[in-house]
Amino acid sequence: MKQIVVGLLGITHPHASARVRALRAIEGVEVIAAADTDPRLNYFTDKYDVAPCTVDELLNDERINAVMVHSKSKDMVAHAQRAIAAGKSVVVEKPGGGTVEDLEQLLESERLAGENQVVQVGYNVRLATSVKRAREVIEQGTIGEIVTVAARGSAMVGEHLTDHLKQPADMGGVLWILGCHMLDSLVSMFGAPESVNARVHKSSRLSDESSREDSASALLNYEDLSITFSFDGHDSLEWFESSRIFVYGTKGMIELGILPQTLRVHVDQARDGFMPGWNEWIESRFTPPFARTESNKFSELPELENISNFHTEMQGWVDSMRTGAPILAPVKDALTVARIVEACYTSSKNQGAHAALPVVDYSK
Repeated sequence: MKQIVVGLLGITHPHASARVRALRAIEGVEVIAAADTDPRLNYFTDKYDVAPCTVDELLNDERINAVMVHSKSKDMVAHAQRAIAAGKSVVVEKPGGGTVEDLEQLLESERLAGENQVVQVGYNVRLATSVKRAREVIEQGTIGEIVTVAARGSAMVGEHLTDHLKQPADMGGVLWILGCHMLDSLVSMFGAPESVNARVHKSSRLSDESSREDSASALLNYEDLSITFSFDGHDSLEWFESSRIFVYGTKGMIELGILPQTLRVHVDQARDGFMPGWNEWIESRFTPPFARTESNKFSELPELENISNFHTEMQGWVDSMRTGAPILAPVKDALTVARIVEACYTSSKNQGAHAALPVVDYSK
């Protein structure tokens, strides 16, 4: 079994500690060091029993063969590029950078990586059991030909005021940093759209000019499919509690939820193990809350309590490094998400006009 030794570049994102905990549940994996210029570094390293160090020290440590990047968005690609150049595998916190250009650079760096290096982006909502099962139901044709899809995402009220969502170098705010999760889930299920029509809204009733957008509505246009996506940055429910995807087919429909993970499948007749009418699966009525309630000293956002998707994500990253298993969240999909979000902003600036996405051959 290949020993995986991990270091962190950046510690102030709440996903950093979630991934440390998930990795330490995997046999043969160590997390030994973390680097950040933030003065809270030592608090994090003491709490999670890793060695504080500089970026250069971490990248030059020959024991470390894998790096997790949790820096500010504008620094993600630069850190990832240095780690890749040092021969290390990388997982980059979503959305993978601050702009489309950042993701294009990350994709190019992935192409230059060594044969045994794995570059993955930290999209893990796509790994939820509910999303995975829905994808399987769609692929096996259980609900027939897909006609339309409606999706919703949200961010907890007040999060728009955090510096995490107001990074000046980012191309957007809550839609970019948090709406990307549900958009990525849609990309994992249906691929890249051809174009976007969108309105991204800013309300003086909800927030002042110190923050970015408050909500968004987008139409993702495919050759023979339309997906509507709405996003709200002021949801009073738990993170992901109101996030939903509805898939309507010629022989049935799907409703899936993220927290708690739920899947409801309606079919017109018995098919593929489903009974006529509604078939329901739910992870638990008592799912742990997504975030912890106690104060967190190394991030302005709370640490995560429910890390089930992180267990799947980190196991997949390790499996890709050890066995060459398919990458669970590839850079090309993260780039597609970035282009969708950029197209939303472009369309909105033009009163909802059509904004085309480039046709890209990722094999080159």
